[in-house]
Amino acid sequence: MDTKMMINQIPDETILTRQDILQIACEVDVSFRETLLRNLLENLLQEGILVRAGRGRYQKFSYEAKKATYLNQYSKEAKNIVEEMNDKFPLMDYRIWEINWLNEFWNHQIAQNKIFLEVENIGCEFVYTELCERHSGKILLRPDENELYRYGGQNTIIVDRLISEAPKGSPYPYNTPLEKIVVDLFANRNLKSMVHTGEYATALLDMFGKYRIDQVKLFRYAKRRHKKEEIFYFLKDEAHIKIYVEE
Repeated sequence: MDTKMMINQIPDETILTRQDILQIACEVDVSFRETLLRNLLENLLQEGILVRAGRGRYQKFSYEAKKATYLNQYSKEAKNIVEEMNDKFPLMDYRIWEINWLNEFWNHQIAQNKIFLEVENIGCEFVYTELCERHSGKILLRPDENELYRYGGQNTIIVDRLISEAPKGSPYPYNTPLEKIVVDLFANRNLKSMVHTGEYATALLDMFGKYRIDQVKLFRYAKRRHKKEEIFYFLKDEAHIKIYVEE
């Protein structure tokens, strides 16, 4: 296989499936067979010609691929909760993130931090009860907007149920990726009440411009939360973000 010819045939800003890459390979080398595709993909990934853009999807290493991976920066308070969760509930699936992370993207800064702790459905109330022993007065269980306004303060812990199929971050499963945060900005009423929704378009454009975001993962979760269509058209028409997945 002529690697240089292969590189020239791969579009710069297109998300490719295995079938797309097979077709390109056959155009470059008419003797290429599907049985060779796995080895070809491994070589292209190892050489840095392609990067993964989701399950079974690939993209040419370009401006999009060079974007940074978003890493969670936890406060001391959030780290303490992680330690408690890992110690008391080592097998429980959960995500944790902090609303002040959004200050990187919003002009109107969020003054009071909140810590979102989402745990699998069967353990939500139990986790809340256990954490209340150390965090009495600073923890709320599935509050509505009024309760959050009345009782929420700096570093209040908001315990809620983790929606199935919620994306996992890295390097730890409890890390919260931007794909989840973007969807929650549309699906979580409490979250929407704490940020300036008028800045969504510019904030999301900044977010997508700085960091690598897996749109396949994002829209899979958006579909689970019944927000796929709303988010799709907002990103496309309001934020003017290029969408790589089908509607």
